[in-house]
Amino acid sequence: MSVHPRVVADDFPATLRFYTGLLGEPEKVVADFEYASFDSAGETVLALLGRRAAEAVLPIGRGDGGVLVVVPVPDVDAAVAALPADAVVVAPADRPGWGVRSAYLRDPEGNLVEVQTWTTG
Repeated sequence: MSVHPRVVADDFPATLRFYTGLLGEPEKVVADFEYASFDSAGETVLALLGRRAAEAVLPIGRGDGGVLVVVPVPDVDAAVAALPADAVVVAPADRPGWGVRSAYLRDPEGNLVEVQTWTTG
């Protein structure tokens, strides 16, 4: 399992240029969704997501900072069912454009957490 941070960027192109300069070319870029992932040994170690794309599915505001933690799970629905209902920010849903089923949660400290399962290889 590869838990990784995702940086939510107001200026996706500038943020992508910054991390590309720091880490080299990303493994995957989906410009339409303002998404990029930097991988090592086949595992994502850092992902970028444009704030506009994030806000399409997640009520994220500037006060939330710019990072959320992504936790891959075998079954998103089972993971969410095992948590208190008040932890759920966005219920499980398929995100075909991203190739995942995901849900968004807040941990007891208020940090954003995405649980996800890939639906495409």
